[in-house]
Amino acid sequence: MARGTLWKTSTPRFLMRLTAISLPTTAAISGAFTAWMSWPDFSFMVFWVSLVSVGFIVGLITLLSLIVRVDAPGSTWLKLPLQHIEVLENGATLSDASGVLLGVQSAGTLQVVRTNLRHGKGGLAGAVALEHAGGTTWVVPYQLLGAWSGIRGVHHTAEAHRIEDPLFDALLTLAD
Repeated sequence: MARGTLWKTSTPRFLMRLTAISLPTTAAISGAFTAWMSWPDFSFMVFWVSLVSVGFIVGLITLLSLIVRVDAPGSTWLKLPLQHIEVLENGATLSDASGVLLGVQSAGTLQVVRTNLRHGKGGLAGAVALEHAGGTTWVVPYQLLGAWSGIRGVHHTAEAHRIEDPLFDALLTLAD
């Protein structure tokens, strides 16, 4: 038995965190720099130039560190649950974040299919497609697999979600 949750990054939460870290840091550094450069007066021109330049640097560093932290394997930081996958002995079930069933393999409302996804510039990666009434959900392991032989590559229109290896292996045993 294996189970897992597919997560989606919350853009508003991400932007709020980026702003909450960058803005005060930029203002404090720019204020200190302006006080140091124009002591005993306060030069708005020096403050404005330092605010823009320091803001760019601090914003870029903060953005990169947030991306690394959010995209780390297994990270749920600043993310919202999207779907839940559960693999049992008799098949798989897929439900949305609120618990409403999207498909059950044993009832025929969920198909688990091996597929090749186009990845990057013409490359293919082995994946599993979970086809249900609401559409198709693609999942891949954290370490991408090579393409399955004899299966054509498809262009996926939604995000391919990365899942843990035990859950991916359990889905592969059920795949058509």
